[in-house]
Amino acid sequence: MTEPRNTEPQKDAPHVASVLKLAAAMQRTALVLSVVVAVVAVVVAFVLRDVPGLIGAVVGAVIAGGLGYLGTFVMAKTARATPAGVMIGAMASFAGKFLFLLVFLLVFRGTTLFDNQAFAFTMLGVTVAYIAGEVIGFVRTRIPVVDL
Repeated sequence: MTEPRNTEPQKDAPHVASVLKLAAAMQRTALVLSVVVAVVAVVVAFVLRDVPGLIGAVVGAVIAGGLGYLGTFVMAKTARATPAGVMIGAMASFAGKFLFLLVFLLVFRGTTLFDNQAFAFTMLGVTVAYIAGEVIGFVRTRIPVVDL
């Protein structure tokens, strides 16, 4: 005779709810702030550098926003892993971002498809905005991250 199976859903570890709440808040705030900065950067680049500036700014904004989003996406997807697993996911996403950016910059080195300065300054602005948004979202959740 077989033993009855436990049909109760497995309960998540205590850190899972906190990580999911943090990831959502960080992502939401970071996306809003980075989109605002990206729109301003695209308009300024177009005014100062015409169409090549516009293209460079759009490319920079998409890459910076996409790479920023990747970090919080991985954070949410690894939330049910152990805390060490979450850290491994974060470090892997950081390495992936770095590798992608390195390859992109090598492939498009010296390109005339877009304005390099508009691309660079937009990437810088959107990246700083995304990181600032993550910090603001993190602080606003008021979730203690250290048990004493």
